[in-house]
Order: sequence, then structure tokens, then C-alpha cells
Amino acid sequence: MRLDMPGVILTTCQAFDSDFPSGVNEIAMTLRGKQLGVSVHKRVEGRFPDGELCIDIPEGADGRTVLIGQSLSGGRTEPDAAIMSLLAIARCYREHGAGPIIAVVPHLAYARHDRTIPGERRPVMAGLLADLLAAAGVTGVVALASGAEQKLSRLFEATATRLTLVDTHRLRLSMLRPLVGSESVIVSPDRGAHDAARALASDLGVMLIEAEKRRLGPEAVEVALPPTVGTGEGRHLVVVDDLITSAATVDMTVRAIRSSFRNPRIDVVVTHLRLTSRGLERLTELRQSGFIHRICATNATGRLVELDGLSITPAVPHLARALGSLFARSRIASVSQGSPPVERLSSPGRWLGLGRSDAGVPKVGQPWSHSLGRAPSRSRPCIAAVGRSTATLCRRRRPGRSAVLLRQRQPGR
Repeated sequence: MRLDMPGVILTTCQAFDSDFPSGVNEIAMTLRGKQLGVSVHKRVEGRFPDGELCIDIPEGADGRTVLIGQSLSGGRTEPDAAIMSLLAIARCYREHGAGPIIAVVPHLAYARHDRTIPGERRPVMAGLLADLLAAAGVTGVVALASGAEQKLSRLFEATATRLTLVDTHRLRLSMLRPLVGSESVIVSPDRGAHDAARALASDLGVMLIEAEKRRLGPEAVEVALPPTVGTGEGRHLVVVDDLITSAATVDMTVRAIRSSFRNPRIDVVVTHLRLTSRGLERLTELRQSGFIHRICATNATGRLVELDGLSITPAVPHLARALGSLFARSRIASVSQGSPPVERLSSPGRWLGLGRSDAGVPKVGQPWSHSLGRAPSRSRPCIAAVGRSTATLCRRRRPGRSAVLLRQRQPGR
């Protein structure tokens, strides 16, 4: 689906404005820097006297692309109410002449409710969210990656809504560089985060520990380090994770580190900090006991907590740069029956966990192998990034749907 329109409409929901006060200006300035005409629609969301949702847009969309900023996991608005506001605004623009409608959500709600768990009788809420977005007329969703990309992709592939997850590699590098030194060690607590941790360790030139996690219950886990990890005195270790809610994984990882190292100095870096009350208690206890030195996180979830030692990195500027890259040539690669069989969008970026040389990462513990240069699975979603290398978005048509591949372009090719 091409975005060769005279301009873009940018609107935000009340929850987004509340959680990210400068977010709409940051996105608008970035897009205008790409020579795009941006019209900002403010205060389109309200309530009728009886409490029902009221949407009133100031003008028709006239075929323009519409970007809707929404916070689906902030502390001020319940996720389900935020989702309903997003759906209503999207439907309103769809009924009044909008072209593509893109939902911009820093943190995708229900992202971890992506599969049926044996022994439980619960709905796959991420699939329901994908269905609702498609029914409301949302063409695409842009969010920061938070893990489980393949499972989410399969759910969105069954709908008309395209999912684009923005790689957080560069964002996490910006949080890690002030923390690490040549003797630091990156610790990946979960198998699903190992690929991203390898890339971070490679770019930082530090050692890596890949822990193994086994889930025992909803908030109960056990974490083990490789048996050959060795010991050390006063080592600096940084636990890197995608998402922290109950903080059970961080708690057990820190305890596993302390059982293997003498007097370690431990920092935690996380992209999405969405703490439950028990999670806040755990992190507070770890800080007060001296087990954790610093915690670095983004504000992608829109939830700000009072926690000693916590530093926050804004997420919206990173998301805005990714949007600017996607709009750089006035088009977004997406599913469309009228598009050519193969369409390419050149943009700075990398596929998450691929396209980076990991051969130089000195691995602590057991040896590892990592296949590089392979094309991503077709079941993966689009992952856009703002980075140093150049990549190509390539859509290959299959009957009834298309898949997006973001592949590394080798220098000189």
C-alpha cells in the first residue's frame, strides 16, 4: 500500500497525550523533517453526558494517511478503555474518507497473551485485538518490539491489519553505553532474548552469559546460569530484558548471579517496564538489599513508578524516527491486493537479531552457534529499525496475503 498522498493527518487519543505529553509534537516534527505535510487534529475524543464515547473530527480525511497515537498500557487509562477509544477514532476516520490508518502504540497491549496455554481455558487476547483493529479499519500497527514477534505475526497475518514492530537495538544501546565498560558482562535471562543480547554484546564488545529460565507458574520461575560460567570478584553484570511485569525473572536472575559471583555489581536494562504491585515490591526489595545498583528503562508503557535508582529514557523519539524512515519515500510496505508482486523500501535498519556480526562475542560458559545471513521466517512481522546499516524491505506475494522480509544488504552490493 503506497502512501503517495498530499499529506498526513496526525491525531492522538487522550491517554497518549496524558502519558506522552510531547509525543504528538515529536512525531509531527520528525515527519515534517521528511518533507511531509502534517495536519494535527486535537481533542477528537470526548464523552456524551451519559458516559458513552464521542468522536468528532474537525474535517474529512480526503484519502490522506491517518496516524493515531495511543497508549494502551498507561496507568491513567485502563487498557480496554484505551483500546475502545482507538477503535472508535479509527472507525470515524475510515467512515469519513481516510486512506491508510496507522495506529502508533509504543507498547502493544496483550502482546504476551499470544497463545493457548495447556490446561488453561483463556482466550488468545492478542488475536482478539488484531481482529478488532481490522474490523475498525486500522490498516497497520506500529509498536516497539517486546518479544514474541513470531507468535504475534501469525495472529495478525490472519487479519487485514499489518503489524510493524520497531527494533529496539539502538534504543537499548543508548541505555547501555553509559553503564558498561570493557570488563562488563551482559546477562540474557530468557532464551527468547538471547539473539538480541548477542547483538548488544557484539556491538559493545563485552562478554555474554545466556541463562536458562523455566516457568513454574504465572509468577514463579527458576533461572540457572551455565555450569561453566565460573566465578569472579566484584564483576559488573547487566541483566537485559524486553519486558518486566512481576519481576520474578529479574529476581531469580539476580539471585543466580549472586550465587556464582562474589560481590557482583548488577544493573538492569529493560525496554518495557510495566510493573504489577508485586513487581514493584520485588524491585524495591532488590534495591534496598543492595542486590541491584541501577535500573534503566524506557517509558514505552506510559507507566511511571517511584523507584529508587530508576532512570527513564523516552521511547517516543525512537518511535518517531522509525516512522520517519518508513515515510522517507512517502510509502509504507504493507499488504495490498493492488500492489506489485515485489515492492522494496530502503531504510536504515536491521532485522531484529540478524544482520550483525556476532562472531566476536566472547561467550561466557557453554559455546554457542548462531546462523547469520538467513532470511527471516515468513511468519515474522515487519521489524523496522533506525541503525547504522542499510536494509531492504521486500514484500513477496503469496496467494491471499504477503510477507515482509527485512534483509541485510551487504556492503558494496
